Parts: sequence; structure tokens; C-alpha cells
Amino acid sequence: MTERRRDRLRERCRDQKVDGYLTFDYSDVFYLSGFPSEGCFLLVSRGGDFLFSPLLLAEQARSIVDRKLSVVTSRKLLKSLESAVRKDGLKKVGYDSAKVTVSLFKSFSSGKGMRWVPLDGFVLKQRMIKDENEIELISQACHATFVSRESTFGLLREGQTEREVARALEGLFFKAGASKTAFETIVAFQENAAYPHHVVSDKKLSPKMAVLMDCGCAFGGYRSDLTRTGFFGKISSQFQKIYGIVKKSQSVGMAAVRPGVTAGKIDFVCREVIRKAGYGDYFVHGTGHGVGLDIHEPPRLGIGSKEVLREGMVVTVEPGIYLPGEFGVRIEDTLLVTKNGCEVLTQ
Repeated sequence: MTERRRDRLRERCRDQKVDGYLTFDYSDVFYLSGFPSEGCFLLVSRGGDFLFSPLLLAEQARSIVDRKLSVVTSRKLLKSLESAVRKDGLKKVGYDSAKVTVSLFKSFSSGKGMRWVPLDGFVLKQRMIKDENEIELISQACHATFVSRESTFGLLREGQTEREVARALEGLFFKAGASKTAFETIVAFQENAAYPHHVVSDKKLSPKMAVLMDCGCAFGGYRSDLTRTGFFGKISSQFQKIYGIVKKSQSVGMAAVRPGVTAGKIDFVCREVIRKAGYGDYFVHGTGHGVGLDIHEPPRLGIGSKEVLREGMVVTVEPGIYLPGEFGVRIEDTLLVTKNGCEVLTQ
């Protein structure tokens, strides 16, 4: 599987007229090698594929990666990279300038007779289209997230803190088989729900409070993303109104997800529902994003986004309305773009 991904990357390198591609990004390295550890970098080239590993990781790396990926280890890995490039006669190699520091670039680009070509997001563009194994892992994470959130909301009791609810929810993730949380879990009560990225606090739950949970977990490195906003106690008419608007916005947006539609179009149709209801100024973020090895990946479903949705992409649709000092409502699902539309994975 990882071998096929590298072969595909090699083909794309030829299209770009470069001899190979170098990445230091953790998620890119994992995607191309299957080795889930920091501190490694990877070169895919016309002459072969190399995982450069610190000494303490080398034996484990060799036990995990496929036979066509050579594990190179030494105390001076950048010197080993220089030797590999020179041995294979590589003249032009792509790299992601957004993923390396200035000092790192100076360290690996000092060799003569070489041209380093910025190809930002090169692997990310390939990662946007998920294969069957990736979709299965994301689906498992999404299902575990949905079930865990439902159970947690059903067990809410007066006096619980946001922090306690978040930890209880995360505990259910691990019982379901998750390896880790997808991001820092958000649990927000009442006015705290008006902060889109609220940091959990010791605020206590009491009747007549909105309860927002934004959560996700990971299976095999692949992540899920789900937000639900409920109400603890008798639902207020104001909450019902705002919830109804956001729910309609999300439904319209999800119905528009299909191959050939721009990501900006999804944002537009969601935003129009909220704008026409008079709350356009209170929808303060983009409508969604891609999900995979990272919780935020391309495509970005935001204002003016030109990225065209394609079969195999996994994206979120998450409109919201946030009323400062009162409460906020956000509803989010993770969707797989299918041949004729989309499939909701968070269910």
C-alpha cells in the first residue's frame, strides 16, 4: 500500500520534471512509509526510496516498512541524505518549503550541483483522495466518536464540569479502540459555547444550559471530527430557533456535497441560510475542511475556495451561530465524497 503511494508520487515527480521529493513532515512520512514516529525524513526518487532514521528508531522502522523502502541510519542523517542524492545522480529534488525552517533548508541544500524545487503541499494533494484502507480507518474513528458522544450526552448530570465531561468522553474513545484523541476535546456550557474554539474549564453544568461538544478520535493514525450542540433541561425558545437555523444550513450544505462542486460553493450555500435568517455576522469561521492523518487538511471549505471536490475526499460540514454572552450552536459531521454525492461517516 505505502509502496503504491510512493510509486504514485514518483509519477507525479516526473510530471513536475524533478528527480525526487524530500519530506520531513510527520504525516507525509507516515503516509508514504507506514512508520509512525517523529524524527525521520523520507526521500522518494527515481533511484529508490529512503527513510532516514535516527539510530534509536532504525530497527523498529525496518520491522515495519515494506522491503522496497531502504532504512538509512547514522549519527549524521543529513550527510547520509547528501550521499544518497549524489550516488543516484539527482539534479532536481522537490521539497515543501512550508514544512522546513530556514536553518534546516540551509543544512540539507548545501551540496553543489543540486537544485531544490519548492513544491508546497505536494504530498498533501495526493493525500486528499483517500484509498479504501484510509476510508475504513476514518469510518471506524467516526463511528466511535458518534457513539461515544451520544453516550456521554445521555449521562450528563447537574454539577459536572466541562473538564469532567471531556475526560469521560475521551475515556469512551479508548474503550472503543481509539489510539488517541484527534485533537483537544471541546466541551462548552452555555455562554462558553459562543467561543468556537473554547478551552475546557471547570464551569459546572446546571439546568437550562446549551452543551456543545466538538470531539474526535484516531484509528491507525486517521482522525474523525464531530460537533453536536444539545440542551440540558427544558429547551429555550431562543435555542430552538438558532438550532433550527444551523441545522437547516448544515442540511443544505451536506446535500450540495458531490464531485465537481467547489469547496467554496458548500460554504456559500450554508452561509446563505444563516445570512437570510439575519445571523450572518455570527457565523465567524469557514464551513469545513478535509480530514485524514491531520485534523485539518485540504480542501478548505471557506469563502471563495476554488478547490473542486472529488470522489474519495473526506470533508466536514460545520456551520455555526455564536451569540456572545449567550450561547453558540455548531453542528458538524464528517463526510465521504462518493461517486454521486456523499456519505455521512459520523453516524
